[in-house]
Amino acid sequence: MKNEIKVGGRTKLYSEDVAYFEANVNYTIIHYYQGKNKIVATTIGQIHERIGEECGFIRPNRSYLINLQFVDNYHLGELLLQNKLKVNISRRRIKRLNNIVEKYFEQKIPIST
Repeated sequence: MKNEIKVGGRTKLYSEDVAYFEANVNYTIIHYYQGKNKIVATTIGQIHERIGEECGFIRPNRSYLINLQFVDNYHLGELLLQNKLKVNISRRRIKRLNNIVEKYFEQKIPIST
């Protein structure tokens, strides 16, 4: 089932189609998996409130809201996205987000014995 997100006046999208959101003052740039971008006149904080935690998005810092499915790797407080963008995790969020990302990768990668 797709999770529909209302991000602007008439703009609706599905969480599975979005790679990440990027803050730009009072606007948000939506980066889709296909590589397309769209700018909406909604703050990233408002979008984060509408999405909630259950859609698989994490907020590593004030500038980004990232779909966990788009995270390729993480190391030393930094997320590496599939498009090779490196996103720093803020100091106050690092402990909580490391736990979330570790759990995600444990479920994603089957361990063979």
